Amino acid sequence: MVAGGFMTRYLEAGDRSKPTLILIHDGAFGTTAELCWNDVIAELSPHYHIYAPELLGWGGTDKVVYFDRSPYAARIPHIAGLVRELGIDQADYLGSSFGGSLIMRATVEPGNPWHIRRAISISGSGGPYRLQSGIEALADYTPSLASAAKLTALIAGSATGMEAHVQQRHDNSLIPGHWETLMAPRLKNPSVTRAVPPDDYLARLALTSIPSLLLAGARDPLLEGGWAERLAVLSPKLAAVTIDAGHEPNIECPAEVCRVAKNYFGRAEDSK
Repeated sequence: MVAGGFMTRYLEAGDRSKPTLILIHDGAFGTTAELCWNDVIAELSPHYHIYAPELLGWGGTDKVVYFDRSPYAARIPHIAGLVRELGIDQADYLGSSFGGSLIMRATVEPGNPWHIRRAISISGSGGPYRLQSGIEALADYTPSLASAAKLTALIAGSATGMEAHVQQRHDNSLIPGHWETLMAPRLKNPSVTRAVPPDDYLARLALTSIPSLLLAGARDPLLEGGWAERLAVLSPKLAAVTIDAGHEPNIECPAEVCRVAKNYFGRAEDSK
């Protein structure tokens, strides 16, 4: 499908008569919609009509880099285009890591361009509270099976028994343009000093009208402890829950993520 002017690959599953659920994958090297969400889709598809798109730079979607805007600003219009093309007038959203952050950024966009009803962000703060050590560890990737195993262990808690996952991550990281797209933003003009632009995300989050649940992993090595609770106090529309998991429980313990999702999205009061 062409969405927002870009060729976009997405997965579709479930019953079209069920509520729409859109899954937004993480931002790690070698990620695809399948790799991030396969087990979650299998469990949730009887209950929802699911779409799982691949973001700009990943999988089968166009490999596009913007140097004049943030990774969030570059991708929010893309998914808004997908929503328009699919004719979605309302949906719940579940995102992991960068995907969760992207959803949280979309919840505070003027006009609610993604038509979000409710949202769950797994280990995605929208930007704040990320550990510098984690940022550096995620960026340290040169395609190899060893690197794919190291990255998998970082986000899933362990790579033990995940040989097929590691192999697929490695293979995905060889897709033409993928590695280059994720590495390109590191390029900096040595003759120009650019100030960090102002960001009013937290102020806008405090005024959000969209119910959102922030799902944290107690063993997450990439975010500051307590990040979800610190964001949740900003608005009565926000809630936080912590489970015994690492950075991506959607990979480590998908059944627990599905339990939380079905409980939160199934609560009638959240749609009021």
